This record gives sequence, C-alpha cells and structure tokens, in this order.
Amino acid sequence: MCEFWIRTNTLIKLLNKTQRGLALECGFSERKIENQCSNDRIPDAIEAVKIAKALNTTVEFLVTGTEENQAEKELTELKAKLADLIMFKK
Repeated sequence: MCEFWIRTNTLIKLLNKTQRGLALECGFSERKIENQCSNDRIPDAIEAVKIAKALNTTVEFLVTGTEENQAEKELTELKAKLADLIMFKK
C-alpha cells in the first residue's frame, strides 16, 4: 500500500471514520476510496484535496508525510515583512 493511503487510513482511524463514510463525505461513490486504496491508486489532485479537507489535513501531508507548521509559516511571513521594512527605511 502506498504512503498516501497509509496516512489516509491512519487519519480515518484517528477520526473514527470509515473509508466508505469518507468517500460519501467527499462526494464520491461509496466504494471509490476502498477501490483506489486496494488498487494502490493515488487519487487525482481534485480528489486528493477533497480527501485532505475531509480529514482536516493537507494534500502535502498525505503525499509526503510532512506539513509546514503554522507557526513556522507565520514566522517566515513575519521575517519577510521585517526584511521589507528594514530595506524600506534605508
């Protein structure tokens, strides 16, 4: 089984959901996720976004296993703004 489905199934269990329930929540046919998972088929981008949203995560996490921490993202944005302010004053 590919890493995408391993991560997806882990989140399904953590959130007390089922593959069928997730499929219906995403607007898919009842067995779509089951079939993709058993055939080791990664969903297309639009399907992956729907799955990630339903699992309250990101496509990046489902695909790579890494996710940018929100605090790190905000810090990076603040650093960029500070650099702009410093350059503006010169």
